Amino acid sequence: MEEELLRERERQEEMKQVMRRAYNKEYEEYICVDAVGNLIRPSYVTDHFQVILKQNGLRRIRFHDLRHSTASLLLSRGVPMKMIQDWLGHSDMGTTANIYSHIDSESKKASASVIGDALG
Repeated sequence: MEEELLRERERQEEMKQVMRRAYNKEYEEYICVDAVGNLIRPSYVTDHFQVILKQNGLRRIRFHDLRHSTASLLLSRGVPMKMIQDWLGHSDMGTTANIYSHIDSESKKASASVIGDALG
């Protein structure tokens, strides 16, 4: 992470040289600025996510849907719900369990198998 932040600092320094007086120096202490030194809009990540999906031939989903996918993948790999709650930053585990974690088809098959074995 440190290396990436240092590369970003170098990129910003290069842009200051290229843009000269056109570069906005008001936000020099910020990390997330665009090529001319302006603060990146809060919606930039969400908007740019759609571009990345399209460039890679992936179906359109909302950026927020990644939270649901993360919770479901962690759950399917046996990560305890409490840890998933912490990872997502929820104050209530019920939010994590009821809204963000979705059981995949393999988990459903495994549950059905356990019930089948129990019933003999």
